Amino acid sequence: MQSNVDLKKSITINPPYMNQLMGGVFASLGIYKTIPLVHGSLGCANYVKHILVEHFKEPLEIATTGFYESNAICGGIDNIVKAVENIELSKNPELIVVLTTGLSETIGEDVKSEVKKRYVNKNIMAVNTPSYIGTHIDGYNNAVKSIIEGILEKNSSSKKNKTKTTKTTKNEVINIIHGVVNPGDVRELEHIFKTLDIMYNLLMDIKSMDRPLRLPKEEYPKCDTTVDNIKNSINSKATISFGMEGIDGAKYLKKFGVESYNLKFPIGIENTDNLIKTLSKISGKEIPDELWDDRGYALDAMVDTNHIVRNKKVAIYGDPDKVIALVDFAYEVGMDVVAVLSNTNTKYFTKKINSIAKHNDKNIAIVEGGDLYELQNFLKSHPVDLLIGDYRGKYVADALDIPLLKVGFPVIDRYGHTKKAMIGYNGALTIINDIANLLVSIDGK
Repeated sequence: MQSNVDLKKSITINPPYMNQLMGGVFASLGIYKTIPLVHGSLGCANYVKHILVEHFKEPLEIATTGFYESNAICGGIDNIVKAVENIELSKNPELIVVLTTGLSETIGEDVKSEVKKRYVNKNIMAVNTPSYIGTHIDGYNNAVKSIIEGILEKNSSSKKNKTKTTKTTKNEVINIIHGVVNPGDVRELEHIFKTLDIMYNLLMDIKSMDRPLRLPKEEYPKCDTTVDNIKNSINSKATISFGMEGIDGAKYLKKFGVESYNLKFPIGIENTDNLIKTLSKISGKEIPDELWDDRGYALDAMVDTNHIVRNKKVAIYGDPDKVIALVDFAYEVGMDVVAVLSNTNTKYFTKKINSIAKHNDKNIAIVEGGDLYELQNFLKSHPVDLLIGDYRGKYVADALDIPLLKVGFPVIDRYGHTKKAMIGYNGALTIINDIANLLVSIDGK
């Protein structure tokens, strides 16, 4: 069942999404010695920086070209040139990613072409992330593809290799594009790969936003993705991506003979099973006992909490592919999914949710591309026991007196959140225990 959207609605109330710029910066921060350069006003950069700092509880650096009224009329390419000079002088980065905004896109500047023409021999590239269309998920996907393409094109030109899609001899490494997740999720992915004894290449590593406080202080936070890693990604035998978060980058690498495996986010038992079976098939490695134990611990927690969570009604909102995976997991633990909201329009969300509902002989109300106020109004007449999503659902939870399990990005009002995994067997263990503890605490009141 799909909700009816009021076509006369002229405003958005409590939007469950952010703009493309957020996703573009998120992807850029996952590359070592990279500076994201926001081509727009100071407010554009400050908005993104505020959300990221509040979520990760870590300092970060975002540069801006500082648009003024005159630039909105005459253009701001000269601002990019000056900003690049300042960044190179003060930070000496390996990569600068220029990200457009609604303002620079609206005035019609072809920023991507100008940057490509002016910086032929430097790792400086532009990504189109207009704020007035799409969401942070679209921005992340666009940025991943543009960065990979830009680095490989420059690498090809530097070698005077005019065949940009030359297929190379493949090694045993598997590329990973992890999507808009937390450092704890990336560590869980690494745990799975290491336990399977599979060599991997992280393309965008957001562990850069979770680092120890120690001296000497590093100018750039450590992470496992470098410009050289991206150059070497064409030599890998396969790329793993999840949903639409990085799929275009994985498809681009297919031109070089790198097989693409696009999976559901490994949230819950079955989806994690699928990831591990896929990795085992690609690598030829047997699944070790340690992973079977991880799976067993998650199943044990599901059994322990069954009497608490079974038949509880839940509404889930957020990034489309994570919502799909969370719906799978909700049915695995015996919950009843009443409604879902996707913050990004896709060609497949409604179809996949309906397929899951049919498989479980259930009906699910679907709001795709809507806002949380619309979900709130629906839940007034269709009450639930639990809400699952990011921190912006707190207004719905408060208004309807529903407990909210905060997952994903952004969650700005919790400490230690980014260190927790949502994916993998250990992520399933965490989620089911968090759900049970939340419901028990509410019942106790």
